[in-house]
Amino acid sequence: MKIQTLIIALVASILFYSSCQKVITPPLSNSAPQLVIEGVVSDTTGPYHINISKSVNFYADNTYPNVSGASVTITDQTAGVIDMLTEASAGIYTTHSIVGTPGHTYQLQVVLNGKNYIAVSTMPLPVVLDSITFDYTSVKNMIQPVVHYQDPAAFVNYYKYNITVNGVKLNRFQSDEDRLMNGKYINEDLVTDTGAIKKNDLVLVNLDGIDKGAYNFLQEAENIAFYNDNLATPATPTANISGGCLGYFSAQTVSSKSKIVK
Repeated sequence: MKIQTLIIALVASILFYSSCQKVITPPLSNSAPQLVIEGVVSDTTGPYHINISKSVNFYADNTYPNVSGASVTITDQTAGVIDMLTEASAGIYTTHSIVGTPGHTYQLQVVLNGKNYIAVSTMPLPVVLDSITFDYTSVKNMIQPVVHYQDPAAFVNYYKYNITVNGVKLNRFQSDEDRLMNGKYINEDLVTDTGAIKKNDLVLVNLDGIDKGAYNFLQEAENIAFYNDNLATPATPTANISGGCLGYFSAQTVSSKSKIVK
């Protein structure tokens, strides 16, 4: 179960990105440490952050060293803007001028020890979350948020949902695509753990619009973290960053709604 827990922490650290956070990265069984690069550009107000760290052996303690001294840039390829990030603290690199804009394509480039790591992500057009309600399941003592929004028919959409309860972000995350619901009005129950949400809790739901590369990463991470209890050896989701590293880069939109559970 250890690897599933660590995968959850890895993805949660990226997907709830609104400020600089400590990142927990997944270990690899009996292997040399690998570089882990993680970060998000969104249509919310910056600055944005890229975290760089090292993975550790599966049997090592949970200390994940941050990596300093990298050259990190994010380029808005649509607007022709290049932002050279500053290392604000060990392994945490912060933007200065880049602005997250729907429809724009962003390139992340990391140069470290003569090696080049590149990721490209296109921020989709925004989809607005109309409202959230709650489903109550007495048998399993579960309260599940239900999201309500219109899926646009004009283009393919990929989504990621995350939930914050009383200011604490849940480890559970959920990704989806509109292959079977294109152009429909969506009313979807979100997965939560038993007892995660209770009456009188303040629940915040984020609907993130992501691109296909981000969705593929999330689907793999979700399957490893939540739906494969029989992993004999550790596994990690395939990075959407070239150059031979672990991790994930995404340009995404964010729409949020909050509500108190009655």
